[in-house]
Amino acid sequence: MKKFTLLVAIFLLFTPTLLAQDQEKKETVIVRILDRHDDKLVFEITNDMWLDLPAGVELRGFSPGFKGYFYSDYTFGANSNVSFAWGFGISADNVHSNAILVQEEFPNGDLGEQELVAYPDDYDYEKNKFVTTYLELPVELRYIAKGRSPFKIAAGFRLGYLLSDHQKIIDTDGKRKIYDFNDVTTWRYGVSARIGVGKIQVTGFYSLVSLIEGSDSVIPFSVGIALTPIR
Repeated sequence: MKKFTLLVAIFLLFTPTLLAQDQEKKETVIVRILDRHDDKLVFEITNDMWLDLPAGVELRGFSPGFKGYFYSDYTFGANSNVSFAWGFGISADNVHSNAILVQEEFPNGDLGEQELVAYPDDYDYEKNKFVTTYLELPVELRYIAKGRSPFKIAAGFRLGYLLSDHQKIIDTDGKRKIYDFNDVTTWRYGVSARIGVGKIQVTGFYSLVSLIEGSDSVIPFSVGIALTPIR
């Protein structure tokens, strides 16, 4: 009888411990997190320029522009650092210069090509900038390392459709805007690149077509800083 009582006491003593250990095992959950940035949102603050300028045309040292894109990112395998991304966004380019687009006009009233022409030296103005806004479809091939502040590099292509264009002038006659120039390129396309670490990268875009339809000069080009705030 004493042995039986002793066994019961030992059983009652260790049962709560065993139940607690079993409960801890049941509550243990293994969660695997793939530590990779997807760069779904990309914002760019750029210095916008034109290359291959006509004689006499000069640009201001800094012409700030803004670009914003939303991407869907697809990796080549669950653990791959390489991915393909595509999306959509807006590119607002502002180029400050000493020139204006002039429409060629013949004596019979027919219109020719538009040209970028510098203002006369004695023309007094405070501000003169040309603004284009494109709806863009960007694609990128990316390499993004893993970690909290990973190394990133991307090469891409952007196709854009012109939403609006205008020239803003502030001179001795006041402030005015000239809208919808005839020969501004409707469909713009070019190559892009980003390289950096973490949420900040250096970015660039080079247009493969001119600002002006059919022209071989005045090529849009921009460099700046890209911000990727969301992983």
